[in-house]
Amino acid sequence: MIRRSGCLLFMMALQACTGTADRSAAGKTARDSAGVSIVEHSAEYMAALPEWTLDSTPLQELRGDATDTQFAKILDAVQRADGGFYVADQQQRDIKAFAASGTFERVLSRPGRGPGEVGYVSRLQMLAGDSMAVVDANNRRLSVFGPDGRFARQVLFPRFEDGSSVRITMLLADGRLLGSLRQPWVEAPENRDSVYRTPFAIVAYRVLPPAAADTGIPPTVVDTIAVVPDGEAYRANTTENGETWADEHLLRFGRNTIVASDGRRTFVATNETAEIVQYGATGMVQRIRSARTPRPVTDEDRARLEGWVLDGVEKSGRPAEAKADVQRMVRGWRYATRHETVGRLLVGADGGVWAEDPWILEDDPRQFFVYDSTGTALARVVLPPRIAVLRVSMREILGVWKDADDVPHLRRWRIARQP
Repeated sequence: MIRRSGCLLFMMALQACTGTADRSAAGKTARDSAGVSIVEHSAEYMAALPEWTLDSTPLQELRGDATDTQFAKILDAVQRADGGFYVADQQQRDIKAFAASGTFERVLSRPGRGPGEVGYVSRLQMLAGDSMAVVDANNRRLSVFGPDGRFARQVLFPRFEDGSSVRITMLLADGRLLGSLRQPWVEAPENRDSVYRTPFAIVAYRVLPPAAADTGIPPTVVDTIAVVPDGEAYRANTTENGETWADEHLLRFGRNTIVASDGRRTFVATNETAEIVQYGATGMVQRIRSARTPRPVTDEDRARLEGWVLDGVEKSGRPAEAKADVQRMVRGWRYATRHETVGRLLVGADGGVWAEDPWILEDDPRQFFVYDSTGTALARVVLPPRIAVLRVSMREILGVWKDADDVPHLRRWRIARQP
């Protein structure tokens, strides 16, 4: 049994602008439109933003080549109130606890399918009271660990009889699960010329306790937050092991919808325009608009991506036939003409929103545009190469830095603000 509320996105119709515009900063305006705050930044305003970077010396570090760590690929990490860390590593497929000094404490969760075990960690999330939630994509569940690090409970991802695809992002403050809902995939007639974006729903799930006599799928309430376009795709043939079939392919560097939340506010960038939309408990509450022009996709961009993929395939030890299949696939890729405006969104612990520019390869230098809790653009943050950001605030970031041997180290840096 499934009960679905009406889509909040369609319940809100934008009307004529009301209220007085705030022009407290040149090139930035704020106004109200039918209860939705609209904050706009001109191109001149964005170009004049101060540049922030990182202090050269990290505040804390967990070395990936130390005896107790031996990180291979850090999937995610969070910091506890006492300064310690929980770290999920892809190679060990577990979650470990470390003290603030960097000393290993214990394995919090081991690989497996039992209660408190993990299959694949797609997100770690600190909760009120220093508990932690683990989004486990492979086991289709969200597990909660108490402040003492012990397994407390789990929430299974909902299932739908019609085969709709469910992806969970995090646990919301009101107990619902934030995620997406996509209708079952249906093979469409092949069309090699058109690029399309199939709509999907950003939703909040509440899985209800099943009745005592109910042995089927537990009842689920699905509240729609917004209906948005999926990533740009096109129809083309796929060939593998001598077989060819019609398939759906993603447009390389194509537009996608980016979603982030702090548990109370949800931010969405569809990349249709340079806009970030904020949703609260009652629907849309703010639009943040910035006059930014996405940079074009160049021949160098395409060559870098293809070279990285083909180099990895060449070193993979695959049979010659399998390598040839990948090479044909790469040669047939289609590309967007422009990059996205927003490649990723991060919501800071202090209410700020960080919009990351798209990047091509994992070790490329990252750049963010930082907005405060009112939606005002504050700065452009430029990071050195080989740093991937996990958590942010206006004062510091938590991220992963890879050394010359590609060993990942977890670091916390202070942000250095330039005048």
